[in-house]
Amino acid sequence: MSADAELSARQGEEVEPTAKYTPSTRTNGRCCVRVGRTHVLCSLSRRYGYFPSTCHVGPHWGCMLVTYCLAIGPAFFFFADDMLLGLKVALVVSICLTTASFTMVACSDPGVVFQDLEVANPLQGDVETGIICAQCEVRRPLNASHCSDCGVCVRELDHHCPWTGKCVGERTIKWFYVFLTFISLHCMLIGAVCLVTFAAR
Repeated sequence: MSADAELSARQGEEVEPTAKYTPSTRTNGRCCVRVGRTHVLCSLSRRYGYFPSTCHVGPHWGCMLVTYCLAIGPAFFFFADDMLLGLKVALVVSICLTTASFTMVACSDPGVVFQDLEVANPLQGDVETGIICAQCEVRRPLNASHCSDCGVCVRELDHHCPWTGKCVGERTIKWFYVFLTFISLHCMLIGAVCLVTFAAR
């Protein structure tokens, strides 16, 4: 039986317990690599996964750019010469924190299970049962799910967020909650600046 036929026969079925898998180091030092419908724009470090050493964007990168504009753009309309210095500083800090947290979500690898996997610590690694994904045909751990929008399997997939351009998963879920916190505070700050500005007129 050929390798392709054997793989097709095993799709969606449980396989023997295998060592825990991690992204291959062959992705390091490479640029513009297509993975499913996502793109690894750069991967410059062995500590793969997080921006800025890795820049991994999803298929809805246009929505990601729109989110940047919607989150940051309105704040610049409230900078004025007569604005209190404290409010100016608060707006700048808020913009920086919101932008940084969003970038960590939008440009980091959410936990994609790559095609070229290699075993990490084959003798001492954690052993887990995997399955063959029927869509992307990779062996994935049990905590991974396939995202049809991104065309890849993602570890601990929470949801696909078009505003970040891709999935939110194992590596980015914490940063996603940090971003939600900062964008909420940012919106409240802009609202407060509006009230102070119009009250002073």
